[in-house]
Amino acid sequence: MGKKQHLDILRLVCLAVLILLLSTAFIGAVQGADDDDDDEVTYNDFTLGIGDRIDISNYRAELIEIQSVKDGIAVLQVSRTGGGLDEQRAFLENRANNFAGGAEKGGITLTVVDILDDESARVRIEYQESLGTPSRRASDRPVSSGDKPALTVQKSFDKSEMSVGDEVKVTVTIMNKGTGKAQNIKLDDAPPLPEFSYVAGYPPKIKDTLDPGQSDSAVYMMNAIKEGTIRVSAIQVSYTDSKDNVLLNSSEPFDIVINPKSVADLAIRMEVPGPLPLGGTGMANISIENVGKAPATRIEAKGDIKPPVGLEASGFERSFFEIPPGGEVNYSVMLSGKDSGNYTIHLKTTFDGGDGSAIREGSAEVVVLKREYKYEYLLLLIPIIIIAAWLYRRHREYKY
Repeated sequence: MGKKQHLDILRLVCLAVLILLLSTAFIGAVQGADDDDDDEVTYNDFTLGIGDRIDISNYRAELIEIQSVKDGIAVLQVSRTGGGLDEQRAFLENRANNFAGGAEKGGITLTVVDILDDESARVRIEYQESLGTPSRRASDRPVSSGDKPALTVQKSFDKSEMSVGDEVKVTVTIMNKGTGKAQNIKLDDAPPLPEFSYVAGYPPKIKDTLDPGQSDSAVYMMNAIKEGTIRVSAIQVSYTDSKDNVLLNSSEPFDIVINPKSVADLAIRMEVPGPLPLGGTGMANISIENVGKAPATRIEAKGDIKPPVGLEASGFERSFFEIPPGGEVNYSVMLSGKDSGNYTIHLKTTFDGGDGSAIREGSAEVVVLKREYKYEYLLLLIPIIIIAAWLYRRHREYKY
């Protein structure tokens, strides 16, 4: 074999070695890049209820309780299968907590992003993608809601329809239907309704604390002063539980109707006898009825007769304390005819109808006959007798 052939073989061997070294370096670089990609940190957010958990690889993070909504504190139990980690920790809202070195070092980082209410929170988990994909699961341990208060509140009127001037009673009732004590109870019944004037008991006051099953109520009085259909807004109750979490509830709004002011109105009826003989007597029956919607009070009835001479009567003047709506009073007056003629009885009634004084009047006609004499009938017979005699006489003359 010549020297030239040896050199060619040597060049081929060197080229092969160089290619092998470059290939090894390239593969190592690619694998290193893949390892860097697998170690990239990412995150997911989960909404957890009490007892729910996040699982990723051999890590587990379970929401144990919401310690305080107001202060932003939640308690989580974090563990790792196979041991090495089992810790219950209180989390402050928006504060990152590292476990097993944190996400940057192959562990996990947990953050309570938002406490939604006293039973749920949104939790963020940061991790390296090499750990896999996290999932939300229900807890294996029984979930206990603990002792929690639950207040109901109700606002009611003793009437849903009324009139201007009417008084209405408002009752506010609260009840603890929960399993824990309600504390720092406060009612918000504002703003006052402009259609009412508040008489007594407003704003309503109730107990500061209520044990489970207990209730309390408050009453206040109002007067309706403006008519219309009124929307009564809800009343709100606020309270705290044993962890100083602030809770709220409110009643249902409802409508009431305020009608125009109710007033009394009197109707007068008089029944008088037929024509009275001169010197005769008869009874006038008088009825005063309240045809309004409010009581009539301080009723004064007075009567007179025109012309004032010839028909006598006594007892027209009467006083009554009250006539309720739909009620009536009755009385009678003796009439005595002294002179013949036509007479008018006039009755005037004054009263308080609930909107000031009012007057109602009524009248009736009475006739007193003239005196009759028996001989007057005889006088009527005289012309008849004369005519009859004259006719008889003429008849006899024609006959003969």
